[in-house]
Amino acid sequence: MKSVSSWVRGLFHRLRYYRIENPGLKLFALFLASLLFVISRQPLSDVRLVGVQLEYRGLAQGLEISGDMNQSVSVRLRGPRDVVRSIMPNQIAVVADLRNKEPGDRVIQLKTSDVARPDSVEVLQLDPATIRLRIEPTTRRRVRVAPELVGKVQDGFEVYQVAVDPPMVDIQGPQSQVGQVEAVTTESVLLAGRTTNFSANVDVDHPNHAIRVVTPGAIRLSVEIGERRTTRRMSNLPVHWLDQPAGARLLTPSVEVELFGPRSLVDTLVPDQISVELTTSNSATPEVVLPVEARGRIEVRKVIPAQVKFRL
Repeated sequence: MKSVSSWVRGLFHRLRYYRIENPGLKLFALFLASLLFVISRQPLSDVRLVGVQLEYRGLAQGLEISGDMNQSVSVRLRGPRDVVRSIMPNQIAVVADLRNKEPGDRVIQLKTSDVARPDSVEVLQLDPATIRLRIEPTTRRRVRVAPELVGKVQDGFEVYQVAVDPPMVDIQGPQSQVGQVEAVTTESVLLAGRTTNFSANVDVDHPNHAIRVVTPGAIRLSVEIGERRTTRRMSNLPVHWLDQPAGARLLTPSVEVELFGPRSLVDTLVPDQISVELTTSNSATPEVVLPVEARGRIEVRKVIPAQVKFRL
């Protein structure tokens, strides 16, 4: 008995002064083992998850899915009760294997073995077990950029011109869908209350998410704004034949001119400020000369008649 009691006291003494290395790591391992033991003792339970998104893998380069890719399935799971009840649809991945699939309408089998889930959980069923997809070649095309302007400029003003740089971009996507796109639109640009020219860097997009804009960089959108323009006709403007030969006679002594430009400038013009000139080198086409302050701002839209008559 003495030897046994001495051995027990010696063992207790050694355990008392035994140095434990990495106590935190060992405590965590003990906790994890306990947790797994508790889970393993739980009763099994079945759960059906609805709305699990599909993941597409293995599609060959140069091919892509045409149409709706946001398909989902329901997954029936079995496992420890607390585990399966805590799983959310976004924690499960159902993989659609597209390896060796050629262009066309295809049927894809969904297998329980292709579901990523916790090790302690079993996949019992997928619904639907098959899906249909259309696979098409990827193609590229150049289309124009259409500016998206929202609202109206301040009263008394108007938009003269809208320019985009670059005016064309490249898009990419499924062959059948890319062929139907004529233009992509810019982000909306607000015009409300504006009275002067402005520029902005904007991105472009298409409502069909299968269509991708592949031209790099932002689009430079420039908007020219000015005073509201109006049209005005001025009649009986005399034609001045600058190099009239001796004995020649002008048969169309006056013309009517249609002008287009900012209202304040057009309305203040008087006939004496406009000169209609004819030179023999211009044949019978008269030239309308505007005052310096109106040049580049007022457009001569029509001269009636467009050609004058004369007799040499």
